[in-house]
Amino acid sequence: MKAISVQQMKELDQRSIKEAKIPSFVLMERAGFACGEKIIEFIEDRIHLNHVKRFVIITGKGNNGGDAYVVARYLYENTDINIIIYSICDIEKFSPESQKHAGLIIEDVDYSIKKKITENDFSKGDIIIDGLLGTGISGSLKKPYDSWIKTVNSTFLTVISLDVPSGMDADNGTFKDDCIMADMTITIALPKRGLVENQGPEYCGRLRCVDIGIPQEYIDETESDFDIYFSSDAKKSLSRLPMKSYKNSLGSVLVIGGSKEYYGAPFLAALSAQRSGAGIVRVAVPESIEIIPDAALSLIVAKINDTGKGYFCMESLKDLKPLIDKSDIIILGPGIGTQRDTFLFVREILKTPKPVIIDADALNIIAESPEIYHRNDSNILTPHPGEMKRLLEAFELESFNDKTREEKATALAGCLDATIVFKGSRTIIASPDGQITVNSSGCPALATAGSGDSLTGIIAALNATAHEDYYHATAAAVFIHGMTGEISPFGNRGFIADDIQALIPEAMLRISPFA
Repeated sequence: MKAISVQQMKELDQRSIKEAKIPSFVLMERAGFACGEKIIEFIEDRIHLNHVKRFVIITGKGNNGGDAYVVARYLYENTDINIIIYSICDIEKFSPESQKHAGLIIEDVDYSIKKKITENDFSKGDIIIDGLLGTGISGSLKKPYDSWIKTVNSTFLTVISLDVPSGMDADNGTFKDDCIMADMTITIALPKRGLVENQGPEYCGRLRCVDIGIPQEYIDETESDFDIYFSSDAKKSLSRLPMKSYKNSLGSVLVIGGSKEYYGAPFLAALSAQRSGAGIVRVAVPESIEIIPDAALSLIVAKINDTGKGYFCMESLKDLKPLIDKSDIIILGPGIGTQRDTFLFVREILKTPKPVIIDADALNIIAESPEIYHRNDSNILTPHPGEMKRLLEAFELESFNDKTREEKATALAGCLDATIVFKGSRTIIASPDGQITVNSSGCPALATAGSGDSLTGIIAALNATAHEDYYHATAAAVFIHGMTGEISPFGNRGFIADDIQALIPEAMLRISPFA
């Protein structure tokens, strides 16, 4: 989904109103109802409605406030939870559309005009809905917005922002004075650039985007430097499977990983590939590994000659060749270690014409000996920030270490003629031809050892049948991985990588009924 500026959004609104003849009142109503639906979904996932005592909706005088009034009406009609609105000014000062929607508020919804709010205006069990400013600021905060935002942030209550957290410049993700720290931001129509730039990811929380019916032809004509990836985008990669499907038609994945020090990583990747829809998954590990984790009986485990060393070496290649030949995609790296013999082994594996997902220690080996890298436009590299820094330096791109995350990923993708997955909060996917996608899913739950290995497995499964559309299949895999953290029943702190496999099917089913 295209990331756009505030000005571009204004132009899309005006075209929809003037050319498509969609009244602004209707656009606002669509926005508010869609946001209300997302709010209920969020609470049911994270908190459960039984634990919510009250919705406290704070509104400014612009269109963001109008959206908030529609949200109030939707929540009143679809929940039994008490609602109170704190307005920063009289309704007479609202925009005409906002006045109309404010006039539709049911009498049972408490309403209060306040020049100032304090922590005493909130209580345990409140969900705060931020409709103060939205995209309506690009400089310093005026009074009393500054004190309202400070008070909201001091409550330590759950906060949901409409369109953009109030106080943030929606074009660049910065703010001068203060900004609402949201647990979720529901952006309207199209995502704004600032949601994923600078301080945007830190202050936006989880991201959702709602459709309000802007004509697609207008969106197609709107220019954008990068995309932000949402559930509606991922749905395209989880289309209906043919009824005549069989295991070989759904792709064969080979995971090459593990060593005597690290035996679990390749199995996390392999099990994730299975749960993501791969028809056949094989995991190849050095035969001297003493511990083989309990895994699904349907997983094919191949113990590869390692001459008793406990890690892959040149002698391993003979056993691996037939497995590579009958696989559609290869995962190389989880847990393989960085022994000297393994460098030559990695060099030979990289010569395969098959797509290779290069992860973990394989990335570190390439960074130390960049001459072994074999360019292949079907390769996918998945560095975290430390690995990215080493790779940029290895391929004489160190000047990009001071650039943005998008620029780093694009530079490496172009240099290596490969798809790059630059992991982190708001993971970046970059293609060799310069396309950039920023992932919108994910949360702190995924900051756990083994999470990246699980991501690699999902990427492999979706790319095993991608028919060379590696970029979009990879973006979908990253989104699915992020969603497993969001729907975790274990919260942010209790979630571990071993939980991911069981949550992959649920995440995919939320995206598409054909998953």
